[in-house]
Amino acid sequence: MIVVADSGLTKTDWRIVLPNKSIIPFETKGLSPFFSNSEDYNNALKSAFPSHLNPSEVSKIFFYGSGCSGDEKGALAQQALQSFFVKAESNAYSDILAAARALFGDGRGVIAILGTGSNIAYYDGTKVTHYTPSLGYILGDEGSGAYIGRQLIQAYFYGLLPAELSESLHNRYNLNLSDILDRIYCQQKPSTYLASFVPFIKENISNEYIRQMVYNVFEKLYEFHLKRIPELKTYGLGVVGSVGFVFSDFLNRIAKDKGFEVNKIIQYPIESLVSYHIQKED
Repeated sequence: MIVVADSGLTKTDWRIVLPNKSIIPFETKGLSPFFSNSEDYNNALKSAFPSHLNPSEVSKIFFYGSGCSGDEKGALAQQALQSFFVKAESNAYSDILAAARALFGDGRGVIAILGTGSNIAYYDGTKVTHYTPSLGYILGDEGSGAYIGRQLIQAYFYGLLPAELSESLHNRYNLNLSDILDRIYCQQKPSTYLASFVPFIKENISNEYIRQMVYNVFEKLYEFHLKRIPELKTYGLGVVGSVGFVFSDFLNRIAKDKGFEVNKIIQYPIESLVSYHIQKED
């Protein structure tokens, strides 16, 4: 019995693969060695792991998540998982490797994770190479939900939104500057809060101001990141994440304008990751 998990800031998708290849899904909150300690992992798993199964019967776990790329943080995640899956071989990998394997398997391509945050790299079929750093929601995260939400909030408070959009946004979220600043600078998971405005943007995507704003977001993604990867025009782009999935039309438009191909866009990598590991185990 093996377990495959894909963890973002908001939630973790888990899949238990039984010996007969049947699959049992469950879900917990997002888990990261940057924000979660061993007790957090343990409590989340205790509350959600199927009660009719025994975690000590799991032989291997493959955990993918943000913050698991470095040796130190990856080891922390492995130790936390080992405290629940006591007899398993625990493996912790980065979310960018999850995207690479889900999109390309053992093939080559440029990967963009576009969810709450963003991460862009080139995958040669074995390892991931970053041409530009991921700077987080304050300094970077171009193309992410947090970045898009930031553009909307900025436009609202600078008085740049069309009047009807501004009124609609205010009525829906009761925006208050002091509350916004507190949520972003003083509370936990500010990027998740900023990304919570994406549904409003999606609902108003027919508005020309919003359409241009979203196009500009992905144009910056290209200029700051994708353009720097020489393999882009040879192997094309694969995208993972809800923001990339929701705004796929804009990604395809950017690709057409800039002369590269978008090979694949998937919202969640978990099913493809499960298939990848089942094949590797056979």
